[in-house]
Amino acid sequence: MQNAAHRTRTIREIAGNGVYERVKARIIAHELPAGKRIQVEPLADQFFVSATPVREALIRLSAEHVINDVPKAGFFVKEISVAEIDGLYAMQQLLLDWCLSTIGNNGRRNDNGAPGILKPPLIFDETGQGKEISSEAAVCIADELFAHISRQSGNADVIRLIENINDRTHYVRRKYFEIFEDAGQQLLQLCQAYYQKDFDPLRDDLRAYFHDKMDRLPNLLRVLRGSLLKTSA
Repeated sequence: MQNAAHRTRTIREIAGNGVYERVKARIIAHELPAGKRIQVEPLADQFFVSATPVREALIRLSAEHVINDVPKAGFFVKEISVAEIDGLYAMQQLLLDWCLSTIGNNGRRNDNGAPGILKPPLIFDETGQGKEISSEAAVCIADELFAHISRQSGNADVIRLIENINDRTHYVRRKYFEIFEDAGQQLLQLCQAYYQKDFDPLRDDLRAYFHDKMDRLPNLLRVLRGSLLKTSA
């Protein structure tokens, strides 16, 4: 009986995680309009599930600060805010800098109890260095790069924070890569430095990369708001 109950609970958890991932994918891609109330029943119908796993997914996303949970009003897609995105970029840069500080340049591990150095992955085909990459591909490359750097620290809390910031800035970063033509090459240069294990110069490059994104953020959001107004008109 206990094994049967455990299997039932495991199946339910797997199914719930599937709904969570699908709901999160739609929200971080801004397929649901910013500032609008998230209707549970229509999402449940689209995913062919009951309202319960959708509501559980929204509660989880609210706890992760991906959406807003307004008491007695429901769940709402977050408005894009310069202050919030700017703060998330600043926090991510500091976290990544700390992760890289746990490694000496050229792969010499500092004595801080972190695991042995993790070999940087080949995130993109180096033969395509001079080619354009799509905005969605660029976001995936950035996600993988930052996630791998976070794992260098061996700190589970930092790893979760980096992943959370990646989720919360997904849409803005996709639009950033669409609008600014040089953004993709800047990212690939970061990847190159990481492959070569030039960790100390990479810390400087990351500061410059995030500083550039934060400088461009107000203009980017003006463009996004303008395009949203045209769409709704």
